[in-house]
Amino acid sequence: MRWIIRILVTLISLIVLAVAGLFMIPTNKIARFAEGQFEKNTGRALSIAGDVSPQIFPRLGVKLEDVAISNAEWSGNGPMLEAASMEMGVGFSALMGGDIVVEAFDIQSPVIRLERSKDGLANWDFVTELGGGEDGGGSADVSLPLAQITNGSVEFADAQSGQSHVLTALDATVKLIDLKGAGRLEMSALYKGQAVKLAGTVNGVQQLLDGGVQGVDVTVSAGPNSVAFKGSAGLDPVQAKGAVTGAVTDHVSLFALMDQAAPRIPEGLGQEVNVSGDMTLTADNQMFLRGATINLDQNQLTGELDVALKDTPYVTARLQGDRLDFSAMSTDTTEGDGAANAGAGGWSDAQLDVSGLSGVDGEFSLKANEIDLGSIKLGRTDLGGALDRSRLVLDLANVGVFDGAVSGQFVVNGRGGLSVGGDLAASSVAMQQVLTDFAGFERLVGDASLSLKFLGVGNTMNEIMNGLKGSGRLDVGSGELLGLDIAGMIKNLDASYQGEGSKTVFDDITASFDIDGGVLSNTDLNFVAELLTATGGGALDLGGQTIKYRLAPVALASQLSGGIRVPVIIEGPWSNVRFRPDLKALIDADLEAEKEKLKAQAKAKEEELRVKAKAREAELRAKADAKLEDELGVVRQDGQSVEDALKEGLENKAKDALRNLLGGN
Repeated sequence: MRWIIRILVTLISLIVLAVAGLFMIPTNKIARFAEGQFEKNTGRALSIAGDVSPQIFPRLGVKLEDVAISNAEWSGNGPMLEAASMEMGVGFSALMGGDIVVEAFDIQSPVIRLERSKDGLANWDFVTELGGGEDGGGSADVSLPLAQITNGSVEFADAQSGQSHVLTALDATVKLIDLKGAGRLEMSALYKGQAVKLAGTVNGVQQLLDGGVQGVDVTVSAGPNSVAFKGSAGLDPVQAKGAVTGAVTDHVSLFALMDQAAPRIPEGLGQEVNVSGDMTLTADNQMFLRGATINLDQNQLTGELDVALKDTPYVTARLQGDRLDFSAMSTDTTEGDGAANAGAGGWSDAQLDVSGLSGVDGEFSLKANEIDLGSIKLGRTDLGGALDRSRLVLDLANVGVFDGAVSGQFVVNGRGGLSVGGDLAASSVAMQQVLTDFAGFERLVGDASLSLKFLGVGNTMNEIMNGLKGSGRLDVGSGELLGLDIAGMIKNLDASYQGEGSKTVFDDITASFDIDGGVLSNTDLNFVAELLTATGGGALDLGGQTIKYRLAPVALASQLSGGIRVPVIIEGPWSNVRFRPDLKALIDADLEAEKEKLKAQAKAKEEELRVKAKAREAELRAKADAKLEDELGVVRQDGQSVEDALKEGLENKAKDALRNLLGGN
């Protein structure tokens, strides 16, 4: 970047020439001589199309009009610098002593074109070295108490990256008492329609321009956003180390500077951002922030932050916080029917905007004492996460929620739509708080252990909840079911029975469930209380926010034979769940019992008749045997039927009659 020094020294030298020949040399000869000297010292052509006017008032110096400095040979974009006029004033007493002290340097309406070719050549790298050493100052001490650019523009085109940038309405002031000493720059311009400003001090200007690292104190702002840095920095390569503070109060304008549409950022996640800490910026575009304090709206975080500066910044963060408020994440800001639908008792039809996930990639860890997510309030939290191309994966090491703890994984995927899923395990969770917050159901009191796998797809809460899939298991320890006295209902056969305390105390509830199409189904509920046990099954429509469930309780089983059984139906919308005895099932059960009793009686009567019939048969057989023996002289053998014995007796009788007929032979 020594081209700045070379141009400056050469132009200052022209002042001496102009002042020395103030009344003796024609201005056109001064212009031609200046052009030749400039090209000799810089390797670039200087064109002065207008007048060269020596000045005495208001200061001693010279004015050049219609000035241009040629570009590099490989560039085809016109002069490197064009200016309507340049005015330079010098101190007379210093000049008489042999020193050049520029008291004023003013360039009017310049156009500065900076370029980098595809081969990496820069048009500001001049070929010819100045005489008199690296600083190009010769024996004279160069100073610049005041240098100004008024209404200028800077165009930068990088053929390697294909990027281009333009600053317009450029006003700049430089104060440089000693080229090798401290200098101050103040600048304002328009960049992509936004006001940008820079104000800073450099301890050693020439050393910085020559590629050295120098102490700097600089503040840069773009619109209402600003960053300040105090430490050391270098330009070739770009690097820095020191204390930094920054404020982003308008993220829309900030993203516009990067040619990106600003994502919708909920309050608490950084609509306004304030950052401070010790920063290190390396030559390979890596930024490291240590001892950082980060304020995201009302939330304050501390820790460490690493950022790889590329098209999509990659952020690695290790943060801690006390009480964090992210409740706006669950607030529906959409106007119209979507929000109204939510208020009417259903899920919102408002579009869920997770475009903010596309603005950055990275990984992070977060520890906090309390986090308010709106619908959920977390206690002590220890979690990590990774964000990759709009897909956020949260690893929950230990998250306090509803007086218990949750661990597992939760995923928000914003790639080509929205899906949410998780594999979570919870312990000692207060079920009354869970069901109150999510279903408006306040009657179940008890601590639960829960395992849950789920996946929901959709761009609204209504779509997600109506398409939810998954499975899980619930185990609730001892607790109470408020507003329902099952034993009293069974004893009184009265669905409206409340009883003292209006609750059912239980020892344990266990159940497993499946979720499909937003409907949670269960078939193996087991309910155990002191005077009551129950099984149950049914469906909880998560999408439609309704329940239809049947409990089959058995009360007083230890006191009454078989106990008292009255099935209970639980049904209705979440906002108005109703409990009633299943009297039809009770009647059906009684009819079934009576039917079984009649079957048993019929069977017993059938057995009695069978015994009587068998006895009568034995009696008749005995009489037949006696008659056979008496009349036919036949004794029926075991296993021989009466018919066979009768046949045998008749045959014997016939044989005897035949012998008698034949004379006894």
